[in-house]
Amino acid sequence: MRLTLLYALIILFGISCTSKKKSENTILDLVPPNASIVFKINDFETLNDELSTNEILNSLESQKPFIDVKKILTPINSLSNQKKGLLALSADSTQIDYTYISTDSLVSINSDSISNKSIETLNYNDVTITKYQIEKDTFYTTFIENHWVLSSSQPLLQNLINTIEQPIKNSALERFYEVSNIDKIVNIWIDIEKGEMLFQKLLSKDQHISNFGSSMSLDLSLNDNEIILNGVAESSSEKNLFLNLFNNTKPIQNNTRNLTPSDASNMTSFGLDDFKKYTHNKTLNNYPTTVLDSLLSTVEEIGVAEYNNEHVLFLRTYGTATLLDYINEEKISTEEFSSNEIWGLKPNIELFDPLTPLIGEHSFEFASIVENTFLFTKSKSTLEAVITKIKTGDTFDKTTLFKNAENKLTSSSSVVSIANLKGFVTAMNESVSSTLSNSFSNSKLDNYVFGSQIIADAGFFHTNFFIKKITKEEESSSVTSAFEVKFDTDLATLPQFVTNHSNRRKEIIVQDQENILYLISNSGKILWKKQLNGTIQGRVQQVDLFKNGKLQLAFTTNNEFLILDRNGKEVQPFTKKYTGGNLNPLAVFDYEGRKNYRFVVTQDKKVFMYNDKGDIVKGFTYDTAEASIVTAPQHFRIGKKDYIVFKLENGKLKITNRVGKTRVNVKDKFSFSDNDIKLYQNKFTFTSIDGILYQIDAKGKVSSSNLNLAKDHGMDATSRTLAIMNDNTLQIRNKKVELELGVYSKPTIFYLNDKIYVSVTDIQNQKIYLFDSQAESIPNFPIFGSSAIDMADINGNKQPEFVFKDQENSIKVYKIR
Repeated sequence: MRLTLLYALIILFGISCTSKKKSENTILDLVPPNASIVFKINDFETLNDELSTNEILNSLESQKPFIDVKKILTPINSLSNQKKGLLALSADSTQIDYTYISTDSLVSINSDSISNKSIETLNYNDVTITKYQIEKDTFYTTFIENHWVLSSSQPLLQNLINTIEQPIKNSALERFYEVSNIDKIVNIWIDIEKGEMLFQKLLSKDQHISNFGSSMSLDLSLNDNEIILNGVAESSSEKNLFLNLFNNTKPIQNNTRNLTPSDASNMTSFGLDDFKKYTHNKTLNNYPTTVLDSLLSTVEEIGVAEYNNEHVLFLRTYGTATLLDYINEEKISTEEFSSNEIWGLKPNIELFDPLTPLIGEHSFEFASIVENTFLFTKSKSTLEAVITKIKTGDTFDKTTLFKNAENKLTSSSSVVSIANLKGFVTAMNESVSSTLSNSFSNSKLDNYVFGSQIIADAGFFHTNFFIKKITKEEESSSVTSAFEVKFDTDLATLPQFVTNHSNRRKEIIVQDQENILYLISNSGKILWKKQLNGTIQGRVQQVDLFKNGKLQLAFTTNNEFLILDRNGKEVQPFTKKYTGGNLNPLAVFDYEGRKNYRFVVTQDKKVFMYNDKGDIVKGFTYDTAEASIVTAPQHFRIGKKDYIVFKLENGKLKITNRVGKTRVNVKDKFSFSDNDIKLYQNKFTFTSIDGILYQIDAKGKVSSSNLNLAKDHGMDATSRTLAIMNDNTLQIRNKKVELELGVYSKPTIFYLNDKIYVSVTDIQNQKIYLFDSQAESIPNFPIFGSSAIDMADINGNKQPEFVFKDQENSIKVYKIR
């Protein structure tokens, strides 16, 4: 069962990373020959962000040996300006060493704020080495072949300098480097054969990892409450390694879960398309074989579960006769239970010896058969309980634990394992390391599922390991609370979803009345807060200012225009102040969709248009309007032409082209309502405070419909859907629905996963309504809430969530299933 738990070792190292070029592979020549684990870090900033918010790692960081690894790698936290690089770990008989290699010439040691330090320059073979002593840590840096190298060991660094002209090539590491997925924040390579000394120093000599396989290549994915490791493993056929037991086998569909009791703490299934291949592999790997192996030739699945503090063994076969004959010879008693025979077995029968490499050394004294699967337990009461569970359908495959793991697994595998914390700890103690077992036992991961899967392929093994927070299954068409966040101060803005560029999931941004801006994760954790000088006007916009996939937050306050990066730091030169204040919300235009942004700040009659460098766009001539500009200008595209639309306080509608010249001459004046202008039916569509719906085409022709709307009506529209809230009547397209008397927010249209949603909120009675495009209520609405909502698919699972202000100082997120 050790293979199902190997990823615990990888987590052990992952928690601690928070903190002239000859060829493409020159950087690999600087990896020490005895390196056991290599981390290829593709994005340091994102890695630090993901690790700092991951609940699993935070729960383990105070446990041994995690705390020991973190201490060893403390100097990595001193690096500044690092973007990507390789971190290699190695060990000898005295200590664990690390080597960090970067191609970025801007990487440096940030020690300015540390008083207890010394820096010394050494010379070795005409190469300058800098020795640092910071607090209790000593480490060394140098440049080799235009690579910046940091190491905990001076001899190790000197050896790299000596061998760089004739480096020792590592073909497995080179293959890993060439095929690693650079879209993942970290790729991990583990040389298991060389790692025994490293594993022993961290986990003591009781570890059982070294005989698993030869090497593994893994891609790491993280979010707040999940760790996923996907990759491949290799196993030398010349050595006695666990994975070799599955050479030349094919994965099959695992069905043990359908017979395992629902309250089992772990379940492991081994799938064998041909038991004779397994027997042959045992022979090649020096495991003993006997005539009993032939008795098991019809076995295609071996399952082991921990239940009632016992192990339960399942042998699924495609032919029961031979094995049944053997049991009849070895049984000492027979009795009936729930229409099934239970057989008492002779002590220490040898049937289980052929299975020992897979299931460990366990003895079983009772047996039964359900359909084509033999069941074995230590005690009769446990076997009776298992049979009862099967009869009543109270099985593992129906549990929330299994359902949370199911979507991470394929249906067929060579080995699959699923466990809760208790089962994970037990299996780890038996198969990996008591040291790690104790660490997880002391963690707070009771509400997590631990899963793994191995799939044999031609010459290698696909691997999949994960730890995931358990979420309860929801009824179909349910609306349930996901989380709530309370603040010390009442809120000044409505919560809004923004995108986390590192994982494309959604987060929440909101501001309180003390002008503190908060960024909140998709699990409700406050990631950071920033003090602003004023309240944000309108919605926050997101831009990819540097065209590298990383998003920034752009907005105006009463007297400032700011752009913040992912961590809440101001991006210069975009912090601009305006005397007199009274700014409208920020407008952001991206004419061609190529991220050549135009940022438009309007103040009274003034128009400031900036490019993506923060400079005024000199070619835009409409820098002063004829009257005060009512709200942020809007950009529309009809055909191949761009239209920039300004609502003016004097009732005029100014429509210009990209350079500010009049594109559509509108002679009429309007008493604009406070609803935005929308492009509906390819016409500029808006309403007036006296209840008239206006539409203007691209040639300036004005048409109107008197809808007799109340002064405080609301309107929203897409290209083909118009929604109007008038008193207590909501109209979507040509369908109307009467709601309770109340005071309603403007309608908001959301388009998610090919479906239109329309939301309004009764502010007076604190009810949130949600409808589809046919004005049909979404099931289980309305719900209690006191503000308009923002809506998104925050986890990318095709199931929407929405956020709203609940009390004056709190927000809530609900999910629709």
